[in-house]
Amino acid sequence: MEEIRVEGAAEGYVEMLHRYGVDYVFASPGTEFVPVWEYLAKYNEAGKKPQYINTRHEGLSVTLAKGYYMVSGRPQVIMAHVLTGMLHGAMELKAAYTDQIPLMLLVGEARTHDEEVYGGTPGPHYLSFTEVGGQQRLIQPYMKWVDTPQCNDNILSTIVRGLDIASTDIKGPVMLSLSRELLFDKRERMRVPYPNPRPSPLQADPEALRKLAGMLKKAENPLIFTRYLGRNHGAVASLVELAELVGAPVFETPGYMNFPTNNPLHMGTNMSDYLSDADLILVIDANGWPPWYPPNSITEKSKAKIVFMDLDPLQLKYPVYGYPADLLIAADSSLAIPALVAEVKKIRGHGKGVKTRLTHWEAEHKHLREEWRKAALSAKDQCPINPRWLSYCINEVVDENTILVHETISHSTMIFEHVERHRVVPGSQLEATGPVAHTGLGQGLGVALGAKLAAPKKTVIALEGDGSFNYNPVHACFGLAQEYAIPILTVIYDNQGYAAMKHHPRYYPKGHAVTSGRIYGVPCEPKPDYAKFSEVFGGYGEVVTDPSDVKPALLRALKQVKKGTHALLDVILPGC
Repeated sequence: MEEIRVEGAAEGYVEMLHRYGVDYVFASPGTEFVPVWEYLAKYNEAGKKPQYINTRHEGLSVTLAKGYYMVSGRPQVIMAHVLTGMLHGAMELKAAYTDQIPLMLLVGEARTHDEEVYGGTPGPHYLSFTEVGGQQRLIQPYMKWVDTPQCNDNILSTIVRGLDIASTDIKGPVMLSLSRELLFDKRERMRVPYPNPRPSPLQADPEALRKLAGMLKKAENPLIFTRYLGRNHGAVASLVELAELVGAPVFETPGYMNFPTNNPLHMGTNMSDYLSDADLILVIDANGWPPWYPPNSITEKSKAKIVFMDLDPLQLKYPVYGYPADLLIAADSSLAIPALVAEVKKIRGHGKGVKTRLTHWEAEHKHLREEWRKAALSAKDQCPINPRWLSYCINEVVDENTILVHETISHSTMIFEHVERHRVVPGSQLEATGPVAHTGLGQGLGVALGAKLAAPKKTVIALEGDGSFNYNPVHACFGLAQEYAIPILTVIYDNQGYAAMKHHPRYYPKGHAVTSGRIYGVPCEPKPDYAKFSEVFGGYGEVVTDPSDVKPALLRALKQVKKGTHALLDVILPGC
């Protein structure tokens, strides 16, 4: 086993992250990490990674790592202050767990209290940061793996093991709780572990793929649905080949870019109108949020056979689930779909009816786009600005060099319908609130900033509802954009409230809230000037109220972004 010379144990930690290929350490400052800062400074001065990014908020640290991974496919490292810092990013860590985002969280702690060793507890206040049983127990349900090393003798092996586990399917966050005593340890030599190969992806049972190929051959009206297949960029082309081979339309809720929207088999997000005629529904990488609800309602709408293909077709993280199926296939879709294509091609007469289906769905594809276009143009003069018209104009200014980060609720369907010109190449679409399943608001700006770090030559646009914008750590996000010159465009769909919360008439049509006009939980009043948030941190801000000015305002803001300045457009929509 190789030994390396170090100036202190923390230098060995940094060296291990460097060897693993970690690009960034995202951190909101905590005093226990002074030794890591020391050696990050040494490495960065020499032009070596990982680079240090001061995030000002732990939630932002996690969403930066999330956005960076979603674009680059490489896990990053987060440092969080003992207990309080860890808890400040707890919602985002739960989101990373649900969304299968690999990252490593390093959390400080103290193990001594009377200056027993160099680097021990710096003051009595650290007592209040300690937890019986360890701080990791507070977030352990949302960690794939947790460890609390007791010495530095084999800690580099532990760091690598954590990163390997995070990156192995099913991916997720891991945590190391590191004491100040270990961090400040004055080591001169440390042992470096042998590099391990990464485990191979999970391939499906060949017999299950042959069975599915036979079902596809027999099907007269197969449908395909996906949500996060595009996290594996290579799977997109394979899905196109499969869909065209069997003449099946593809529906999606685009957690990622899953299927090119300019392909005639792309049918948007609404599968429900076609369920009654379907005889086979293939759900690929969407088990976390299948395309119908309640789970058993599909049996009332369709007699189709149902097949789920996913790394976790049973969704083990949920205590209840209940979606019916005729076949469950556990697999990495980027491997399973090419193998499925090969099986379909082996079957004699597999092309029966395909040409007719392709012609039918191409016509339906054109019909849907024409209906969406008419709906947007009919609203182009409405004031306040109609969200369909805003989405239409955004679609006019994006292209395949754009990464769009989505974080709205009530406007999501129309955004997915009208903003799609960018969704023709893998990596161009990111769902901030949850590419796998809904994981909470307040992540969009961080994901967008992380995406821009990973793809600096791309144009990154964050679409925010004003409600979700309020959940983001806005000051930290724009402060980071200013400090590190990370230009993104934020567009706020501003309906002055939380429209998704307005269920009062549904549940209490003659209740106190409706009759008195006291609609609690919905308005965001008084309305702030959101554009000023960007300006305070050296960015460009503009409020848009005139529908004829929507596209010009978008072009003005994008011009600023291309100059290297972050920008925000607050677009005023009808109040909710």
